[in-house]
Amino acid sequence: MHKAVSLSYAFIAIATAGITSCGNTNDKVQIATGQVTQGSTVEANKLYSQARALEAQGSTKKAIKVYGNVTDDYPMSKEAPDARIRQAELLYSQAELMKSFEQYQSFITQYRGTSQYDKAIQRQSDVVHAASTGKIKNSFLGLKSDIPRSKVEKMFIQVRDNAPFGPTAPKAQFGLAEMWQNDKNLGKAIKAYEDLYVRYPKSSLAPEALYRVGNLLLKQTEDGNRNRGNLDTANTTFTDLTLLYPNSKQAKSAKVILKQIKGSDIQRSFSIAEFYEKKKQYPSAAFYYNEVIRATKSGSDLNQRSKQRLAALPK
Repeated sequence: MHKAVSLSYAFIAIATAGITSCGNTNDKVQIATGQVTQGSTVEANKLYSQARALEAQGSTKKAIKVYGNVTDDYPMSKEAPDARIRQAELLYSQAELMKSFEQYQSFITQYRGTSQYDKAIQRQSDVVHAASTGKIKNSFLGLKSDIPRSKVEKMFIQVRDNAPFGPTAPKAQFGLAEMWQNDKNLGKAIKAYEDLYVRYPKSSLAPEALYRVGNLLLKQTEDGNRNRGNLDTANTTFTDLTLLYPNSKQAKSAKVILKQIKGSDIQRSFSIAEFYEKKKQYPSAAFYYNEVIRATKSGSDLNQRSKQRLAALPK
C-alpha cells in the first residue's frame, strides 16, 4: 500500500528545497475601491451605518444580516470589506463557528489585499481546529451538531490553501492528519502526515509528522497487517528522520525504535531458520542461520545459538 512512500524522504526534501514562499494569485480577487455610482455609495454607507448602530445596540442578529447586505449588494464599495469581516466576527463571537467560517472564506476570496486578511486566516484556523475535535455550536438556538468529517477535511484544505506559505498552512495539514489518526483511519492519517512533510519540510511540525508516519506503519503491522513493505517503509521513515532532523527529540526516539526493528528482524530470521529446520529444508535453514550470524555480534546469545544449529544441520 505504501510502496511508493518507501522512496527516501531525504530525496523528497532535496526536490522541494528550492521552493520559495509566495502568496496565492487569484485573478478574480476583488479590491474594494469605493468606485461605484454616487447613489450606490450613499446607500452602502447608509446600510453600513445602520449595521454599526444595530451592533452598538446589541441587536447582533440584525446587525449580522445588514452587514451581509452591504457586501452582497455593494461588493466594490469602500464599506464592503469591513462589513464582511464585521459579519464574520459577530458570528464568531456568538459561537456560530460554521457560519463564521463561511463568511471569513468570503472575505478571504474577495478582499485578499486588505488589512484584516491575516485576522480572517487565523480565525478560520481556530474554527476548523475546533470543528475537528467534535461538536460545535451550529445555530442561533445554541444547538450543537456533529460536523461530517468530509466537511471538516474540506475546511482544513481551504485553510491550508488560503495561505499556503503562512504558519496556518502546516498546522492545518497537521490538524487534518491528527483528526484521521484520532478516528483510527490510519491510511488517511499516514497520507496526510506524508503530505505535510512533502509540502512543508522546513516546518517545525515536519519531524513529528515523519515520526508519526513511522509509528502508524508499525501499528498497522501490530494490528495484523503484517505487510513486510510497511515495516520496511517504517524503517526508511525513521532513518530519514534521524538524517534530516538529527537534533530533534523525534530523531532520538527514532534511533531507539530502529534498534528495536533491527532486533525484531534478527529474531524473525532465527524463527524462520528454525521453521525450515523442522521442515527438513536444510539449505533454507542454513541461509537464515547465516543471516542471523552476520547481523549479530560474535558471542551474543542468538549468534552462538545460530552457529550451534548451523553446525548441527545434516550436510
